[in-house]
Amino acid sequence: MQEVEISDNKVTGTLKYVKGYDKFEKGAEGNFLAIEVEEAKNGDTVSFELSDSQKKGTGTLNSKDYLLVAKIHDKSQTITLKNGETTKVLDLTGLTLSPSE
Repeated sequence: MQEVEISDNKVTGTLKYVKGYDKFEKGAEGNFLAIEVEEAKNGDTVSFELSDSQKKGTGTLNSKDYLLVAKIHDKSQTITLKNGETTKVLDLTGLTLSPSE
């Protein structure tokens, strides 16, 4: 990732193409977004859903596992974070997805 920032629920920056990212899935490759979810880091339970996912599209984050790693294949995808009554939708249209070399 390069210069990835979140402002007003809009994610910007560049996701470089990664090959062999075994921590996601054995032999995984593609563009990955990794973000710390502050609410989960601070002890809340936060559920997430990646729209139009190809792999691992939903899950739960908490204080032990607050790093969300998502494989992004299209900038039109969104990530919805739910924390109790609060819902936040992250807009990924500001990302640049680097192609495979």
